[in-house]
Amino acid sequence: MNLQNVQALVEQVAQAVMQLRVTLENHELPGLEAAIVNSQMALKGLEAHPGGVEGLRQLITTFPADAQKQLNDRLEEARSNHQLNSDLIRLAMQRNAALQAFAAQSSAGATYSSEGGVSFMGGGQLLGKF
Repeated sequence: MNLQNVQALVEQVAQAVMQLRVTLENHELPGLEAAIVNSQMALKGLEAHPGGVEGLRQLITTFPADAQKQLNDRLEEARSNHQLNSDLIRLAMQRNAALQAFAAQSSAGATYSSEGGVSFMGGGQLLGKF
């Protein structure tokens, strides 16, 4: 694999992970599925490199110093964004669960049933987290 191919691969990964980060930060739900798929495909391409990420890092050491720095910086940026994406996805899931619990508690059926009992009791595990 030559320098141009490695640059293209690293750039594809960095761009896909950055696109997912921006989509998550802006809560752009319509574009979320495409951003996740693009990110997954780019990361699979990185994993498919002979030796995976470590093999790519070893290959990068054979390039000129300026190219090494550029590629390693871009990989580090992608790694950082990937970690941030994990945190953003976890927060989005927690937010979604909280909104669902709030909506369920706000509904008429969340108060008391016609039999006199609390109809929503035991129905959600998130209630104890509020």
